[in-house]
Amino acid sequence: MRIATGHADAHAQTTGVEHRSTRGGLAPWQIRRTEQILTERLNEAVSLAYLAGECRLSVAHFARAFKRTTGQTPHRWLLERRVEHAKRILVTSALPLAEIAAACGFADQSHLTRVFSQIVGAGPGAWRRTWKE
Repeated sequence: MRIATGHADAHAQTTGVEHRSTRGGLAPWQIRRTEQILTERLNEAVSLAYLAGECRLSVAHFARAFKRTTGQTPHRWLLERRVEHAKRILVTSALPLAEIAAACGFADQSHLTRVFSQIVGAGPGAWRRTWKE
């Protein structure tokens, strides 16, 4: 039991998703499949209909169950993963923000900056400068 709990805790820390049994939530295989799709297609638009179909649920039920399981909407979960990916690129490269935005699936640099600032509390350029100092 302790090993399973440790694995679940480590998974929650790396993905931001806690696998907890919640009535009306996603089954473990459904959340794993959703995470896999969203992670593999981080820089692409993925529709709720596609995710719901992969989980064999209606769109409305999938959206409710995802939020009940993770505490976030699928869109918010995806934005947070994109910001984490942007942080990794900001630290490891000197790419311009517009290229980082495209690589992470944001519509443009402005979209990256807006979402990054909401989640992190600072814009990506300022965050990069602070990190490099």
